[in-house]
Order: sequence, then structure tokens, then C-alpha cells
Amino acid sequence: MTTQQYPWPNGKRACISLTMDNMGEAADLNRGLWPKDKPIGSHFSVTEKLPLMLDILDKYHLPATYFVEGWNCPIYSDTIKHVQSRGHEIGFHAYQHEVWKNLDAETEIGNLNKSVEGAEAIGVHYKGFRPPGGLVTERTLNLMKQKGMNYLSPAADRPALVDGVAMVPFQWESIDAYFYMASTAALRKGKGDTEEPLSPQVLKDRLFRRIDEVVGEGGYLALLFHPFLQTEDEKLKVMEEVLEHLASKKENTWLAQCKDVANWIHENPGAFGNDPGWDKAEWKKN
Repeated sequence: MTTQQYPWPNGKRACISLTMDNMGEAADLNRGLWPKDKPIGSHFSVTEKLPLMLDILDKYHLPATYFVEGWNCPIYSDTIKHVQSRGHEIGFHAYQHEVWKNLDAETEIGNLNKSVEGAEAIGVHYKGFRPPGGLVTERTLNLMKQKGMNYLSPAADRPALVDGVAMVPFQWESIDAYFYMASTAALRKGKGDTEEPLSPQVLKDRLFRRIDEVVGEGGYLALLFHPFLQTEDEKLKVMEEVLEHLASKKENTWLAQCKDVANWIHENPGAFGNDPGWDKAEWKKN
């Protein structure tokens, strides 16, 4: 995988964003996996894992963007406001982690409206959207702009400006779910890997290499960690080692939240073009 060299602020050679996705039980509720008799609002990933991740971010002085499902705004409002108060960006991640590209028009509009309204009620104003599944419909960009969002974080190869919306992409091979989840077997197979989940050590080795490549080539990279996947001490330790390695690149790398990358793309449209190189790979088995 190669990248393209772009002009970044203050003479920085490359740009890397640290991101997180998914909060609590939103996705399980949408898929019918959450037990009907089990209370909501105290998911282990929110109460146990997220605080540890935030402390690691503080330790290395790293700003992050956390893409959160809109359902969480009234349920975990204190947590969301706390994350924001610690200097991190809150982004939009559907209402209950619906695969966005599959939504019909009525559902898409309703999903967006209730999510934005719920966020604004607790003082969160989304600037960007990371669509579950990585892709969107032909309506999405215009709908986002109507809601005041100026960037999309899709599955794609490179930053771009499309119809007035900045593309601040992620790549599947740079997220922990690609390595750890049994349900992403089809995605791994499609990209030349084993269908079996990969170890934390493999994640560490590959992300170290990818960070070094991007810094060397002057490109852009979004790293992604999910709180609900930090289920073992080894995984949390590997995440910290990756972030420590990332922090060591600060001298010549712009470590930026997605909203700041988006603003830079908007300010320098000629440097990024209008083709992000969409990745249409299916992320999981049907």
C-alpha cells in the first residue's frame, strides 16, 4: 500500500489521526443481540475500558476523534460530555450502528435527524460522520451538509474533497476490528489475510510499519481502536505501545483530530483532488 505526499500545516511531513468508534450497547440493540431483560447504560466498554483509553491518550498528549452512535447521547450523556471536556472530538456514527449504505431514504433522513437533535441537546455539534460499513448512499453528502457537517470518514484510500465535503478516510487494515473480530473474516480473506482472527502482536507489528510508511511518504492515516475490543490486558497494552510509537513521530507528523484535517482539506482543495479511492469491500459475512 502506498500513499501520496500532501502539504501539511507547519511543514509537517505527514498527518495521522487517532480515532475510536462505537459506544456501549447501541450496535447490539440494533442487531437484536442485547438481552431484553438486561439494563442499559452501564456497558463494560464505557465503564471499564474507555476510562483506561482516555488515560493513555492523556499520557501521550494525543487528541482523538470518537465516533459515537446518536442513541448514546441521552443514555451516556455524562460520558460523552466528559470525553469532549478532555479535549477530544465527538463525531457521528449513525443512530445504532446501522450499515449506512443500505438505508432507504426515509430511514436515512430519520436516523440523521434524531441523532443530530439528540447530540445538540447535550452540547455536541457533529462536524463529521464515519458511516458504519464504510460507505454511504447517493443522498448522504447533501444531507450531511444540511446538518452542518463538513467531512465524511469513509473506507477509502486518500483524503479528498467531494461535492463540498472533505473525505478524511480510514483503511480497514488500520483498525483493530480487522484483526480481532471473527465477523470480519470475509474482509480479511478479501485482502489476502487468514480468515482466522489475528493476534495483538500482529496488529502491533503492522500498525508500527504502517505508521512508519505514512510518515516516510508524507500521506494520511487514521488509526482506529474500539473500546469494546480492549477485552484483554494484552490488547490494551498493544494499543498503548502503538500510541507511544505514534507520539514519537510528533516532530515531523501532524497528529490531528479529524475535524482539523477536514478544515485543512477545505482550505487546500487543489492539493487533495476529488477522488478518495472508495473501498467497496464488504466488512463482514452476511
